[in-house]
Amino acid sequence: MAAITDYATLTTEIGAHMKRTYSAGDTDGFIGNAEGEFRLYLPPNYTLEVGAVSVTFTNGIGALPAVFVRRLSLTIPGVGPVSFVALGTVRNANLFGGTGNPQLAAISGASIITTPTYTGSAALDYEGTLPGLSGSNTTNWLLTNAPQTYLKMCLSYANARLKSLDQANAFRAAALQDLQDLGIQSMVAQQGRVTVTIPGATP
Repeated sequence: MAAITDYATLTTEIGAHMKRTYSAGDTDGFIGNAEGEFRLYLPPNYTLEVGAVSVTFTNGIGALPAVFVRRLSLTIPGVGPVSFVALGTVRNANLFGGTGNPQLAAISGASIITTPTYTGSAALDYEGTLPGLSGSNTTNWLLTNAPQTYLKMCLSYANARLKSLDQANAFRAAALQDLQDLGIQSMVAQQGRVTVTIPGATP
């Protein structure tokens, strides 16, 4: 059994465990379904991943990252932060035109809109979902921290396709337990050397 370190080794291990040869479409389906489960069940400490990207604006519109969930801040290099307001406020302000560096911004669908309208770049700090694995995005933080979790959930879907529901449920339960363990690990890391107290236990 090879170590699972990226998308390619994960797809290889799925076939090896199932003793079958799958097409790329099949393994991508197993992985995509597994990631859907992860996004539903990831503990709070692992649900979102903080990131920072440079967003390019043209005439006051910039595209949000594909995994965007919640904005944290938007900063124009050399100028400073931009305040987020309601979308209607930005649209109304833009009716009157204006140039210069943006002072206000709003989220609209998959875009950020600024006022005054702005052409240039800005640094967006944001929280996002688990990035999906693919041939072009070969790894993510969950695969790095818990490759066995990915494999178990993918094997759950592979077994479900074969109607081996007992096996599918067993792999799914094991993967979900891993997610709970990740949450505990994260809380311990955040709390440092705190003492764990179990109600009703004798010291």
